[in-house]
Formats: sequence, structure tokens, C-alpha cells
Amino acid sequence: MAYRKLLYVWGLCYLFIATQALFEDQIGKFDWVQRYIGAVQHAVYDESTTPARRIIVTTSHSVLAALSTKNGEIIWRHVLEKNEFGTVDFLAIDGTQVTTISGQKLLRTWDSITAAIIDEVQLDHTPAVGVWSSFLSASSIEVIIVELVEGSAVVTSIDRESGAQLHQFTAPAPWLQQSTKCAISGKQLICIEASLGLVFTMPLTSATITAFSSQPLAAVGIEVLGDAEETKVDLEKVAGSEEHLVLQIGTHRKLVHVHPTGLHLVRDVGITKAAAVYGNNLYTATHIGRTMTLEAINQETNQDLPEQGIVVELPPHSGTALSIYVYKFDRRDGGSAVRALITCSDHSVHLISNAGVVWSREEALASVLAAEAVDLPVAGASINYHEQLSPHAGLLGSLLHRIKTQWTQVAMWLKSFLGSPESFLHAAHHHDLTRDEFNLRKLLVVATAGGKILALDTWRGDVVWSAYIPTLVPFSNNKMLLFTQRTSAHFPHEPQCIVVAKHRVTGEGLLFVFEPITGLGVGENNGVVSLGYKLFHVSLLQYTDDKFLKPLLLIDTQQNPHVYPASGEAVVLEHKESLFVHLAHPGSTSLGGYSLRFSKPGDLTLTKVWTTALGGGEITGIYNKPAGEKVHSPGRVLADRSVLYKYINPNLAVVTTQGYDHINKNTLTLFLVDMVTGAIVESVVHKRVSGPIYVVHSENWVVYSCFNEKYRRNEITSLELYDGLTQSNATAFSSFGARTTPPLMEKQAFILPQALQAAAHTVTDKGITSKFILFALQSGNIIQMSKWFLDPRRPVSNNAPGREEGLAPYVPELPLPPQEMINYNHSLPHVTAIFTAPTGMESTCIVLVYGLDLFYTRVFPSKMFDMLKDDFDHYLIGGVLLALVTAALVSRRLAQRKALNQAWK
Repeated sequence: MAYRKLLYVWGLCYLFIATQALFEDQIGKFDWVQRYIGAVQHAVYDESTTPARRIIVTTSHSVLAALSTKNGEIIWRHVLEKNEFGTVDFLAIDGTQVTTISGQKLLRTWDSITAAIIDEVQLDHTPAVGVWSSFLSASSIEVIIVELVEGSAVVTSIDRESGAQLHQFTAPAPWLQQSTKCAISGKQLICIEASLGLVFTMPLTSATITAFSSQPLAAVGIEVLGDAEETKVDLEKVAGSEEHLVLQIGTHRKLVHVHPTGLHLVRDVGITKAAAVYGNNLYTATHIGRTMTLEAINQETNQDLPEQGIVVELPPHSGTALSIYVYKFDRRDGGSAVRALITCSDHSVHLISNAGVVWSREEALASVLAAEAVDLPVAGASINYHEQLSPHAGLLGSLLHRIKTQWTQVAMWLKSFLGSPESFLHAAHHHDLTRDEFNLRKLLVVATAGGKILALDTWRGDVVWSAYIPTLVPFSNNKMLLFTQRTSAHFPHEPQCIVVAKHRVTGEGLLFVFEPITGLGVGENNGVVSLGYKLFHVSLLQYTDDKFLKPLLLIDTQQNPHVYPASGEAVVLEHKESLFVHLAHPGSTSLGGYSLRFSKPGDLTLTKVWTTALGGGEITGIYNKPAGEKVHSPGRVLADRSVLYKYINPNLAVVTTQGYDHINKNTLTLFLVDMVTGAIVESVVHKRVSGPIYVVHSENWVVYSCFNEKYRRNEITSLELYDGLTQSNATAFSSFGARTTPPLMEKQAFILPQALQAAAHTVTDKGITSKFILFALQSGNIIQMSKWFLDPRRPVSNNAPGREEGLAPYVPELPLPPQEMINYNHSLPHVTAIFTAPTGMESTCIVLVYGLDLFYTRVFPSKMFDMLKDDFDHYLIGGVLLALVTAALVSRRLAQRKALNQAWK
């Protein structure tokens, strides 16, 4: 009975919470969503209709989709599992039936028109021990799986209809190494061992022949020169044919035909990027600059077919072609037409024809790893021209300059009011990059795993510019770093951003420095800077140089500090007494703190000042507070009108460790560590829990999630730190200030009905607005939850002090109301992260959710208290004001006349 009353009180309290709902006419007004499929790995044309209307593709993001050949839009899409069953190894089509094999264990049949699944067969296959590579081939009868192990190849045949194993044999291969390149083509296993100068073949359709046969590479026109171990060796499949392969050894590229008797050379394809076969015709693609040339050759007569050739210009900043998929059909006028689907190294996809590029898809946006919001420059008339005024202008010169500036502003306002084509409103319609009045329009700069950097306009999500760096790849943890070194506020200096990653070949640090408004590289080599050393730690300093540029502190694997740009060394030396760095080696259990105090000009050095051994297992994450975070209120008022002051330590970081013991199994330990002194402020231990762990750290609170293995549920824990009723470090915080007592910690756990994909919190310009916690749920929804729900001080009972402070009674289950889903009916699968940024309006925070799809919107944690609503009736208010002014003037006239008449009496 008491529990029911508690739920009733909780429901009443929930009614008074400020909820945000989206009306139907507001959909798409300040939000947009973009659907993607990822980097294409396999593609086939659905030829059930003529011409083909659909292209069936599978991607690296575990997606099976159908693309329209008319405009490239997604007709249907299936987002498969994240585990091995979502990795598609084989794709084929027969009529309207699409066959996929995932993880070498699951065979599925789909309908290409309705996207419905027709059949699903579990393959009876157990991976061999010590497998380093595997290949798969399928026919209408059987599925063949080849696994490479040390010194042998294991071949397994599985019945396609029942999934039962037919036979299995092991073929000895003492020459087989992990560097050996192999592929399946023409029902045969082809392996190249460049060190021996041989190519090995073995049939896969017969259980009686279980040995490799060899032939020299010279038989197919390839000679290995120099060191064979350093020679690039690769085998590329040819789309549209199971009996052709492209062999690449060094600079040699040969197209070969696979026969039961061995390999036969077809032709030299040295300068081509990809090849495909359709019918009796061979198509080769050559990519030079932006020009893509597709040449057709009849394989029987070996004659060129110029009428089927294509020469087009791909969009700017496209990667090199990786594969092509060709489709040829007859036109109504009796001629023939050719279409080719091209996949590029930047993850983009293009469909080309004789008429040019039919459509392009920027699939790099499906693999965003980092994002930054860049303020647009203000309009020309709004710039403070006093920065351009000479200090020797004098009084008269300053007066003339100010009159000229203000006259220019008046002229710009008149043009905008009259609707001149030169006005800002008209130019904004044509994507003129100028800041709006409330700084709601920004550029979202994103860095992708494919090495492509793009800028999106927040108004409609259009791509403003893109830049492709072929040598730029993510770090080993699949992360890239993106920093804003200088904003748009420092006119006449241009804003500047920097991407930090590693070199594709050497693995050394690589920087891309660019101007975010135009995307142009800054400095030599178009902004690409090769560091010459491998990176271990990167951080952006919060101090600026004389050009308002924030230096980048880089620490290599030898723990030597570096600064970019070189002019930032003066900034480091100026503030070396207050610069501290924390480092943790992968897999370690200890954390180290370093200082730059003893650095000298031309000799920056790190000096270890503390080491903290953390228990509970290996360090799995370090979560700092957002740089430059603003805290509006230093405390909270209690029921007795006293103030409970927040423990606001800007040097505090959350460190998580995960371990294992024989009693409690998986454990999670969360440490709150001062990164200047190395002191452990607080720690929390969770037993029998597992990841994934999502941590949100801001102000004096921490919110994190984990999976409780004991009760089989997802839990969220909220921590808050307080100084107490008296505030320490009231003027300026110092980690070296001695505390007599540790801060007070309030802790409470809640139950979340769904698992999470990502978590973040809202950020506003002044920090006045209440905080929202944004959770990306496994269901594809993004829910905004007020920090009020996660307050650890919520009382168990509905007492008077709690009501006075506005605290709701504690209820373990967190509600997930539909009206708090900010993406309403847009499901977002495979979310990577949530990015938030402030705007010029204190009530508004912009949100970008990226993963497989992109979703952008605005959220208002404390409602729109500083702006008028969309349905505000300006005409009614204006009419009322005009009527009141008119009534006041008329009343005044009548009062004056009445007073005059009375005076004459």
C-alpha cells in the first residue's frame, strides 16, 4: 500500500516537470535526418526488371540494402546484428531472391522487392583451431568454407538446404604463411607465395583431390624482383565473374582466367584500378585525377568496344576507385547502354553512365569518428572595424571611420529590409555562410574513418565542402581527434581546426590543418603535416598565442613532448608552472602525472610528479570534464535556506577500471582522481557488472551506466560531490589547497528499461539552463532526461524538506515517456556518439547524433524562455498595441478639450 502511494506521488510530481513535446507542424523545422548504408563491400544488380531498378548491396556496417538506380535513394534497408551474424561474407541474387551468408554460420534468403526474409538456415560449421584467414564460396547445392591455419588449409563442404556438413578435408601446405595471399575463384583456391615465385591452386569441388598444384608466376607474365617479403602482393576479385582474378605483385597487375588446369593470362591491367565482367565483355576502369575512364573489350574477339566506353568526371575530393559493378541493357531505340557502380576509397559510391554521373552517395558520413561545431563569421557590416583602425588615426580620423562604418551598416540594413539580392537573407538562401542573429546556424565539421573531412550546414544538413586525405587513418582504437584551435571571433584571423590521426603506411602521427569555413588546408602540403613519430597522447591547451591560436601538445611513444605549431612553445614556457599531463599505458593499472615545469626554450621535457596505482583491474577509460565548462551556480539551496556548496574541481577526472575475480567475477571500479596531484578523491566499486560503460562527467556530478549481471538489468548510477555548508577555494580553485575533510558524496542507482548505445549532456552558452542527459537507446530512440530525475538526493519518502527543495521521492525505475524522444519516429541504429554544442541563445543547445545515420536537432532543457514561440501572433499583438496607442492619444485629446471647457465655465 505504501509503495502504491509512493508511485502516486511520483506520478503527480512528474506532471509538474517541464516536458517537451513536438507538434506535427514542427517536424523537420529545425531538425533533419540522413540515412546511410556505409562502405559498400558487395553489390549485385536486380535484373528481375529491365532495365534494373535496384542495386542490392552489403556494407561494412552490417547493412543489407537496395538502392534505386534512378536517384541512389535507399529503397529498403536491413540493419543486421553487430556480431558475426551481421558480417556478410557472400552475396548473390537469382531472380528476386537474394542470398547472404553471414559469419560463415547463417544463410539467409531475402525478397529483393519486399525486403522480406524468405528462409534462414544455420550452417553446421565449427571454426578450426588457429585460423588466421577464411574464405567462402556458394553454389545452388553447397557452401564451401576454406580456413587457413599453420601449414595447411581446411576445406569444409556444407549442404545449402539443410545446413548439414557434407565432407571436410585438410590439405597440407607447408609453404603457407600469414603473409600468403589467397582467394577463391572458379571453384578453386588460389594462393600466391611471392618468396617462392609460385602460385598454388587446389580444386574445391572434389573430395578426392586434396593437394595443391603449383605453377610459376612467370607463366602469367609476372617476375618478382628485389625483396619478395617487401613486395606488395594482392588478389582482387572481378565483379560479375567467378573465373577471373587480378593478380598484383609489386607494380605488375595481371588479369588471369582460372581454369581447372591452372591460371591463364588474359591481359595486362597495370594502370587500371578495377575490372568487371558482364556477359562476354570485360570492363576496366582507369582513374586519373577526377577523370574516370571505363573501357569495354570483347573477350572472344579481343576488340575494343568504344560505344560502351564511359568517360566522366567524378565529384571533387573523391577517393580512388576500388571496385566496379557493370550492368548493360538494351534501350528502346535499339541501342545499348552501360551503367557502372563505382566504390571509392573514401567510402563514396557513384553510379555512372554514358551521360555522366547519375548520382553519388557520400557514405563516409556513416563512419563519423569526431565532430566540432564552428561558428560562422558575422556579416560584413557587423564586424568591429575598430580593430582595423590605425592607432595614429587621431580624433578626426576615428570620427570619420565610425561614420563610414555606421553608414555601411545602415545601408546593409536597408538592403535587407527591401529584399535586395545582396542582403543577408537572400544570400543565406543560397547557402551563403554568414552567422544568423542568434548564432543558431553553424558548421558541423566531422572527421570520418575513411580519411575524409566534411562540413555540414546545420540548416538542412547539406555538405558545404569536403576534403579527402588518402594517408589519414584512425588510431588503433578506431578514434580520430578533432580540435578547434581558433574560432571565428578573432577577426581578421581566420578560424582554424586540426585533425589528429596516424599515417596509413608508417603509423606515425599525421595532422591535417584547415580553415573550417572553406575547407582549405593551412600551410604547406595543403595542410597535411607528417610528424615523423608515433603519438601516445594529444591535448589542446586552453591558452592562446598572440594570434589567438591554441597550441596542440603532442607526446610521442618515448614520452617526449612536442608542440604544434612551433610558435606555441612560447605559450608552453609562459604557463609551464600550471601545465600538467596524465598518461596511462594500454592495459596498465597505474596512472602517472607529469609536469612541464622544467622545460626550457628548444627543450621541452616531461617530469613525473606522481604515480597512482589503481586497483580493480586494467584502466579502461579516462573521462575529463569539458574544456572551458561554465558553472552558473556554485551551490544549491536547502530546505532550511542554507547553501550546500558544490565541489567543483576542474582538474577532476573519472577513471574506470575493469577486472575479474573468482568470487564476484566481473568488477567495475570508478575512481575520481585529481589529475594535478594524483589524489584519489572518491572511489566506487561495483561487483558482478559488465560493460559497455558510458560516463557523463560535468560540474560536480557523474552519471554512468553498466549492466548488472546479478539481476540481468541495465543500471545508471548518479554521483554528486559537495564541499558542505562552507565553500573551500571560494575565489579560485587550487588542487594544492589542503582540505581537512574529503568532499561529501551522494550516490544513488536507478534502473533503465533499455540498454544504451551512447550518452551525453547538454551544453549552453552561460551554463544557466538546466542540464539534460541524452541517452541513445538500443531501440534507436534518443531520449532527453532531466538531471532532476537522476538527483542522488531524492528522498525515499515524501518528506517536507524534499518537497521544499523540489525533490521527487526516489523510485528505482526511470520513466521513458514517448514525448521525451527527440527523434520522434526516426530510429537511429548503431549510434556511435552524441555531440552537443551551445548557441547564442542560452535556452538552446544543438545536438548531432552520429553513427550509421546522422540526426540533428535543437533541444531546450528549460524551455524557450528567451525567445518567442513559433505560433506567436505578431499581428494580434501589434494590432492591440496600435489600438492602445490610438486610444491613449484620443483619450488625451478628449481630456484636454474637457479641461478647456471646464476652464471657460
